[in-house]
Amino acid sequence: MTTTSHDNLSFVVETVGRPDPARMHLPVYPVTKTISSRYADLDPNGHLNNVALTAMHEDIRATLNYQIFPLVHIPGADTVRLLISQNVVHFLAEAHWPATIEAGIGVARIGRTSFVLSSALFDDQRCISLSDTVVVTAQDRPVPLSEATRSALEALQLRG
Repeated sequence: MTTTSHDNLSFVVETVGRPDPARMHLPVYPVTKTISSRYADLDPNGHLNNVALTAMHEDIRATLNYQIFPLVHIPGADTVRLLISQNVVHFLAEAHWPATIEAGIGVARIGRTSFVLSSALFDDQRCISLSDTVVVTAQDRPVPLSEATRSALEALQLRG
């Protein structure tokens, strides 16, 4: 944590520490999916772009969300909404096209109205990126997780 001052304003800047190395193994994650990289995912240096990796985390997150909340993606369905309140992505290593990415995800924490999904991306068994996302369930405002939702989330917790 750093306190910074500028133009008579003082504010705190916090960064997130490095993730636990135990998370850098695919068997930790109960839900997995293979994602093919695209040529369009490249940056000018020939690496898979950080934006593309973030989109891959989003893809595996949507896969898990669909398992637990199948109605959430249907317009007008009477269900909770899923709101992202925080998303942290760690870029750990470079990957190049063409690459077949193995993505894994699981539930890291369950709160009263929210839960944390933790995902990882692997290129040839090497962890290249980790992400932690806080998801809030809402209907106009945050609502408590139902017992059925809580049970479904518990069944998909990270394996440790």
